[in-house]
Amino acid sequence: MGKTITIDDDAYKLLASLKRRPGDSFTKVILRHLNRPADTGAELLEAMGKLPPPDVDLEVLKRLGRERGRRSGGRK
Repeated sequence: MGKTITIDDDAYKLLASLKRRPGDSFTKVILRHLNRPADTGAELLEAMGKLPPPDVDLEVLKRLGRERGRRSGGRK
C-alpha cells in the first residue's frame, strides 16, 4: 500500500512525460530518476544492480557499430 501525495500540474506533467511504457507507475518513474546518494562503494554497486537495463535502440547501436572508425564527410 502506498501513500497519497499532492503535486501541482507541472510536476504531474513532468512525471507523466518520463513514463517509458503504458504500465509504468509513478513510483517506478520517481525511483528511476531520484536516488539517495551512496555513502560507500558497496552501496553504489548495490544501487546500480537495482537499475533497469538501459533503453537502447538496437538499430541505432548496430548502425554505430558498422560506421565505427569512419570519418565524417570526405571519401567513402
